[in-house]
Amino acid sequence: MKDNPLIISLLIGLIVVLVVAGVSLLVKMNTLSGMYKKEVAKKISLEKEAEDLKEDNSKLQKNISKLEADIKEKDSQIETLKKETEKSDKSKLKPDSSLKEESMKEKSGE
Repeated sequence: MKDNPLIISLLIGLIVVLVVAGVSLLVKMNTLSGMYKKEVAKKISLEKEAEDLKEDNSKLQKNISKLEADIKEKDSQIETLKKETEKSDKSKLKPDSSLKEESMKEKSGE
């Protein structure tokens, strides 16, 4: 070995290069690991948010269905009240015409 200092220096250089490459790979792996953990946490939070939005959507759909049923019920009540109003208007008109007829009879009878 004392006779070949070139081989020794090449081996030392190769070891240094391998150590530097190993450290570089280790740093990149740690960086990627941190990024992966952040992305996993982000994915989990997005999935939870999506579930919450689905729940809110289903609640709102139920609420919409209930409100549509209420609107139909109110529409039928409005129609019923309109019919009752028409009947009462007709019944009011009848006495008015009867009163007019009676007043005409009285005038003609005098």
